[in-house]
Amino acid sequence: MKLKRYQFNSLPFVSIVDDMGCPIDPYVSCYLNGPLSAKSANTRLRYANELLFVLRYFSKRNINLVERVASGECISQKEYMQFYDACLLNNEYKDHAFEIKSFDLDSKYLRNIIVANQKGIARVACETLQGRVRRLRQFLVWLFEQFHETQNVSEAVADRYSRLVSKIKLDEEGVGRNRSQKIGQPDESVISDDVFMRMLEIVKPSSPNNPYKASKIRNYLIVNLLAQSGIRRGALAKLKISDFNFFGTYDQVSIYRSGNDSTDTRAEKPNQKTKAHFATIDPGLMMQVKFYIDQIRILYPRAQFHDFLLISENDSKGTAGQPLSLKAINAIFQKLSRTLKFNVHPHLLRHKWNELLDKEGERQGVDRALLEDVRKYAMGWSQTSNMAVVYNEKRLALKARELSSAYQRRVDKQK
Repeated sequence: MKLKRYQFNSLPFVSIVDDMGCPIDPYVSCYLNGPLSAKSANTRLRYANELLFVLRYFSKRNINLVERVASGECISQKEYMQFYDACLLNNEYKDHAFEIKSFDLDSKYLRNIIVANQKGIARVACETLQGRVRRLRQFLVWLFEQFHETQNVSEAVADRYSRLVSKIKLDEEGVGRNRSQKIGQPDESVISDDVFMRMLEIVKPSSPNNPYKASKIRNYLIVNLLAQSGIRRGALAKLKISDFNFFGTYDQVSIYRSGNDSTDTRAEKPNQKTKAHFATIDPGLMMQVKFYIDQIRILYPRAQFHDFLLISENDSKGTAGQPLSLKAINAIFQKLSRTLKFNVHPHLLRHKWNELLDKEGERQGVDRALLEDVRKYAMGWSQTSNMAVVYNEKRLALKARELSSAYQRRVDKQK
């Protein structure tokens, strides 16, 4: 059982198939490409991975969810609780407690310690747990509507279904309220200034420490566009030449959602996740983008059939000139991480951008309320978004420590 992605009339689809490549169930395919069709391709892929986890779990226990719901039986509370326990652990987790050959009288005690330690290490993030539980609930609800919406069901079936869905819903919401218990250091940067500056230095095409043998100018643009604009990887990959305002202040880039783009041949189509806005970059970087378009991109014949800025320059698979894939961008950062000996990825630069915004706003004495409005605009967040809370909490923690230290010093002097 695995995922399969394909395109039809330039529209992306995702399905769960068997080892022969055939869909495992028509209802599963209809669910993924019916009620979820309005979602972006990447969101559908995430939901499909969650459903794949659900189906694999129950398949191993010889439970066919479609048949269960069709019969009105669904799954029992016990079966659901066992599933919930499995959701807590990552896919690679295996219980090795019973592989321990021999111990003395304390063997049971030691096995319990080993199991507890394994499960602690293998626990998934709250968002992963919540996604798996939500996918089970929404799939069960959708199936129940397909089989029983237009006909009366017995009171026993309706009650059993209602209690099960309510239980899953409570667990799902409970996970949402109980986020990670990890407390980060308020003065700890996602990437230190030293590593950040070293990264910007070595990606320069002229740097002797540049880790790339080819595509140095393109990779330089990728890193600097992310660092200067704070945009996401998907927004970067979908940038078109026409999105760059090579006029006026010579520093504006249009960031927006484009829906299904028929000119995008990539199976994993990138897109902007949040609302449209203008991103600001240095005019010097804008000139380097123009140089890349006029002197490098133009050399690839296939690049003339689309407007995407970033292209593949490697023709080992016949892809030279085609839009650069998201996986290729990830590979660029993996090589960069090995050189830096620090794990850097596209979204990390988005967090670093926000840290630098805080520092510059404080240096210029910008009003806090105005600074948060600026942040929301630059990140593409709506004015009602709570995403800025993450950065506000960090700043509040620093201020709380500063005030507490000042108060303690005053008390010490009085003593």
